[in-house]
Amino acid sequence: MKKLAFISAVVFTTLTIQSCRQADEVLSPEEAATLQRVQDSSATSLQMDNANSVNTNQNNNTASFVDGEILPPPKK
Repeated sequence: MKKLAFISAVVFTTLTIQSCRQADEVLSPEEAATLQRVQDSSATSLQMDNANSVNTNQNNNTASFVDGEILPPPKK
């Protein structure tokens, strides 16, 4: 009985390890090409958003922030 339990445990462990090594999903060439295009367009869009945010954060404020300096009131 112990031999049967041991053999079944070894078989079960081997099958479990083997199933973990296999790919869960294999993409067709068409699906892989579509996925690559989506990833490329997402990366391009993200780069464009980052470039725009850097350019819009520039301030043309000439006032300095020296300690003790009084700044003029903001213009309306």
